[in-house]
Amino acid sequence: MDINKIKRIISQDGERRRQIAIEKRYYENDNMIKDKGILPTNTDPMRNADNRVSHNFHQLITDEKTAYMFTNPVLFDVQDENVNKKLTEILGDDFKSESAYLCTNATNNKVAWLHYWIDSDDVTFQYATVETEQCLPQFDGNLKKKLIGFYRYYEVLEEDYTGRNKEYVLFEFWDNKHCEKYKFKGNLSGTGLTYLPEAYEEFKHNLEAVPFIEFKNNRNMISDLKKYKDLIDIYDKVMSGYANDLEDIQQLIYILENYGGEDLKEFLGDLKRFKTVKTETGEDGKTSGGLKTLQIEIPVEARNSILEIIKKQIYESGQALQQDTESFGNASGVALKFFYRKLELKAGLTQIEFEKGFNGLIRAIMKFLGITDWKTKPITQTWTRNMISNDLENAQIANESKANETISDETILKNHPWVENAEDERKKLDKQKKEKEKRQQELFASAGGFDNHTEGEQ
Repeated sequence: MDINKIKRIISQDGERRRQIAIEKRYYENDNMIKDKGILPTNTDPMRNADNRVSHNFHQLITDEKTAYMFTNPVLFDVQDENVNKKLTEILGDDFKSESAYLCTNATNNKVAWLHYWIDSDDVTFQYATVETEQCLPQFDGNLKKKLIGFYRYYEVLEEDYTGRNKEYVLFEFWDNKHCEKYKFKGNLSGTGLTYLPEAYEEFKHNLEAVPFIEFKNNRNMISDLKKYKDLIDIYDKVMSGYANDLEDIQQLIYILENYGGEDLKEFLGDLKRFKTVKTETGEDGKTSGGLKTLQIEIPVEARNSILEIIKKQIYESGQALQQDTESFGNASGVALKFFYRKLELKAGLTQIEFEKGFNGLIRAIMKFLGITDWKTKPITQTWTRNMISNDLENAQIANESKANETISDETILKNHPWVENAEDERKKLDKQKKEKEKRQQELFASAGGFDNHTEGEQ
């Protein structure tokens, strides 16, 4: 690639990186109130406190969605038990964690990206989530938006020969056949990058695709934070102002009339020592001096009311569970599902986009395994929500369905409230059944088996 083009790509991408940085700050409870506060620009003698109270609504709503969708891992079925087992082994222990991190990134930054590759040392399939701010996809001009190239750039620290850390920027260009790596001295916040031609690398791969998979937060690629960021900012300002008032109200402003002291220091000294102050008669000989105090009045009821309204609106706009709802007790499944309705709508739209991404990952793994029909093999995904449920009601439904033989045992297992992996549970049931039959045969044999008497014999 042309070096000037690379520098231009990086410099023109600053606004996107800045927006992602803001979204991550709100997830880390480092809201904009931390930078600005609410004090007026002009000096106000009544205003000394400068509390900057940041609230982690975005982190709570994001983690709620992530835990709801990915506490229980997505299960995959390609109608082949042996392949299913290999897929589970390759996905490994990291799959649930990576899935949750993909959801958090997508919720924060509109989209998340998963990178996969073949480890050259032990020839194993590997995958990992890439930070969204590092990723710049290149699509073709068709409506389907096929991924034809991928830019990834990021900062690294490396020690030089003196042992000091120096900043560098690595820039990667990927397509369906190879990868090019460029190295620059400097950082992304600096004014210039110095290209280091001796560090250039290039290697080929046989993945036959650009090895990055897209996971959108929703079809329109809108961050969840955008729905309620303004509301969080207002809540932070009101609460910060509330805290400032409570702190400032402890300070009295003294109003002196015809004060007879020499200076304010003498006044404060007399007040502290004698609990009295001297005043003088006015010039007209009639008015006398006096001492008054001025305090801040706090509209407590109005502020409490607006805080409650904003808080409720944040959860409404974020399609989150209402935090102030009392216990539902032994509510039915319908009532509980109604409680989750907004969260389920939001999660459902994310699931639609994530299903496409997971299908891409599974097909890449099947290609690695040498499965000939990896492009067309049907893939079934089973998603299990982490939600409060009426287990007794669900178990009764499963039991009645089995008794009436209305649905298959496999479907009952997949939807039973205590079953996390239907395939594993089926194996346990088969093993349990064989052990039971074996015990019955042993008991039967120890009892002597059938009598040898024929019918009619005495």
